[in-house]
Amino acid sequence: MTVPTDFEFQDREAHFQTATEAANVALWSIVPETGETWFSNTWYTLLGYQPGEFAPSFDQFMELMHDEDRKLTMVAFKNLVEERTPIYAADFRLRDRHGEWRWIGATGAKVVRGPGRPDIVYGIQMDITARKETEAELAQTALTAEEHRQRLARLAENSPAALFEFRIDADGVVTMPYITAPVHELLGVNVQDIWEDGLNAFSNIFEEDVKEMGRLIEQSRVGLTPFRMRYRVKRPDTQMGFIWAQANSVPHREADGSTIWFGSVFDVTLEVEREAMLAEARDAMRHLALHDGLTGLPNRRRFDDILKERAKIPAKQGPSAVLIRIDLDRFKYVNDTLGHPAGDAVLAHVAGILQDVVANEGLACRVGGDEFCILMTVGKTVDDAKDLVATIQELLEIPFVFDGKVCRYGASFGIASSEQGNIGNGDLMSFADAALYEAKAAGRGRLAIFSKDLHDEILESRRLAASIENALENGEFEPYFQPQICARTGALIGAEVLARWNTASGQVILPEKFMPVAEQIRAVPLIDKMMVEKAVEVVEDWHAQGFMLPKLSFNVSAGRLREHAIVSNVRILQERGVTVAFELLESILLEEEDGVLRHNLDRARDAGIQLEVDDFGTGHASILGLLQVGPEVLKIDRRLTAHVVESDQSSELVASILGIARSLGIQTTAEGVETEEQAKKLRDLGCNVFQGYLYARPLSGVALRQWAHENGFVPEIPQQTARPNLSA
Repeated sequence: MTVPTDFEFQDREAHFQTATEAANVALWSIVPETGETWFSNTWYTLLGYQPGEFAPSFDQFMELMHDEDRKLTMVAFKNLVEERTPIYAADFRLRDRHGEWRWIGATGAKVVRGPGRPDIVYGIQMDITARKETEAELAQTALTAEEHRQRLARLAENSPAALFEFRIDADGVVTMPYITAPVHELLGVNVQDIWEDGLNAFSNIFEEDVKEMGRLIEQSRVGLTPFRMRYRVKRPDTQMGFIWAQANSVPHREADGSTIWFGSVFDVTLEVEREAMLAEARDAMRHLALHDGLTGLPNRRRFDDILKERAKIPAKQGPSAVLIRIDLDRFKYVNDTLGHPAGDAVLAHVAGILQDVVANEGLACRVGGDEFCILMTVGKTVDDAKDLVATIQELLEIPFVFDGKVCRYGASFGIASSEQGNIGNGDLMSFADAALYEAKAAGRGRLAIFSKDLHDEILESRRLAASIENALENGEFEPYFQPQICARTGALIGAEVLARWNTASGQVILPEKFMPVAEQIRAVPLIDKMMVEKAVEVVEDWHAQGFMLPKLSFNVSAGRLREHAIVSNVRILQERGVTVAFELLESILLEEEDGVLRHNLDRARDAGIQLEVDDFGTGHASILGLLQVGPEVLKIDRRLTAHVVESDQSSELVASILGIARSLGIQTTAEGVETEEQAKKLRDLGCNVFQGYLYARPLSGVALRQWAHENGFVPEIPQQTARPNLSA
């Protein structure tokens, strides 16, 4: 064997170095005996240095090495030098030019060069930073995965739900290769038994639930849709003998045709019980919402629902509905004299009678305070309803005693059939109401049946209601003024403002024709407001013509009295020097306490608006009511003044009213004065102001000014009197 010369060796080394530099592999050598060290150019560039930037030395090499790596690296090097290992291999970190640590992988071998020449260690090193980072990431990923696996295993074992893998292979064989411990408690089956035969998981499930489960599993298998089901599992150790379990899973198809479901099973017994309780509570709440709390009868809401259902019944099955409306007579009297407990007892008693009598004849409902309905069963006729009413009337005539006192009351009845109208749009109820009102108008305690005449009246009312609404939009209501004359001097001291409907066709309609319908559609406050607004326009015109009335009296409805702006609307009249008065009906003023109404009356008084009680003597006003309100004027109804001359009784009644007014310091106005004899008699009795056809009918604003001029009436500002303090 020929040993290469040093020249040849160096030449080969140069070739090897060139090849390793191309591969980015560094070369190095160390003579252990002398410490002589050599680095190839790549050794420097791997660390970001220029080749030969510093002299190669073993100490320099160790200086660049990380403190944690020096010991192991030196041990590996010594093992090579002392021939305990044939190869030197070490991974360590060197600090590069920028101060960053680079992982280096180094290998080497010792070359024995013969007698007289020291041994030398040759080696290579590579930058393995990227590999080390990848290894670290893989190790961390493996560690994380293992931690997650252990965590999931702990969760699965400690979860109240049982996790499972359910499999049906292509041949239909059922297995459960994975299940967690809770399955034994939930299904009452040992895990080992399920592993041996997957069908054992179904052994304690109710048979009918197993059938349904099989259907849903097959449906999920075919369509690969999620499986979800609640079912009962036999558990003799529980109070009910079973528990409710719920399974949720998602299917997956394998390449071999098997279907695998991954899911969970958990105990939902408490949830099912809570849902049942909630359903029971909802049913109870629905019952309360649809039934009257006092009588237990279905209420108006339930009645409306039943009517809607009845409207769907084909007409060929006979009359879809016959309705009886019932309204108690003198019920308010029971409440007022015996108290509300007695009234409640009467309502419950009537409801009991209706329930007993109606039975299979129909359905009884309470639709209002003392209002009831009976919806006859399908096929029943108006004659059947009449017979039923007769039976009810007989039972209501039997005295009812509450707390030792007889409750005296009765009932009126109205009957309507769907043959006369549509059930679904409210006709049936409207027609029965119309019949009921007819019965009450005939004297109460009676029965009326809806007829064509009543039908025509309703249609006319509806037509009139629509016309009233259009008239309000078009401003067709106009103020007319009926003069008021001082009984002592004959001077014009004011006028009452009265509404007239001037239609587009030129017809003038009086209030008695349209006010009842306007009240039904709650349009009276709007008409009242329009009268004030248009009266302001008339007063402005009068002012421009040099004419003015000292006082204007406006009829004010209860609805209008509850509006906050009622006082501000008349302020412009007051600014023109007009005294404004509100005329209030007895029934509005004195029937019951109303906080908003009372508040607005106080505001009106504070604003200088006078209060007048209209049609006094025909309602139910009391002296106490007058004391509460403290009006400036009582207006005596025309029905009392009409016979004051020829009737001593009428004269005495009027005298009594005038006496009451004088004792309370209240002025009086007599309405309906039509003759000089009436005027003289009323003047002698002490009346202060006259209003009637003797002087003028209600006139438009222009006509009133002309009338005053032609008849020589000069407006007179009456002497102001102090407001009576009736509560003193």
